Amino acid sequence: MNATVHYDLTLLWALDEGFSAEEAQAIARANLDVDRDRSGPYFRNRGWHYAWLGARRRARALLAEAIEHRDLSLLGRALHSEQDAISHGHIGHIVHYPGIDIWERRSARVRSRIEAASKEMLAAYRRET
Repeated sequence: MNATVHYDLTLLWALDEGFSAEEAQAIARANLDVDRDRSGPYFRNRGWHYAWLGARRRARALLAEAIEHRDLSLLGRALHSEQDAISHGHIGHIVHYPGIDIWERRSARVRSRIEAASKEMLAAYRRET
């Protein structure tokens, strides 16, 4: 997904789940920054994005670590991985068509799955910390 989801909507959803403005911004910034990290080999960053590379498993592990350490940055990174795993799916690496990351071009079903998963992770963090 693009900045609309990784920053704007994540910020909104975090505020909806009761995070303060500062906390919501920290979560959204960490989410967005995953795409800006160009260090390391090419596929290092790809593991955040595709279900077939374990993005959903990574999201769950990062969420658990975020809860354990009360780390909003890790929560943002977990959200990024979950959001892209849903958006890109298993074949997104093959069929990465122009506009796949544009929120308005995604189906209502995909948008609702991303929103529900994001809110679920944010709520889980709030419950456990």
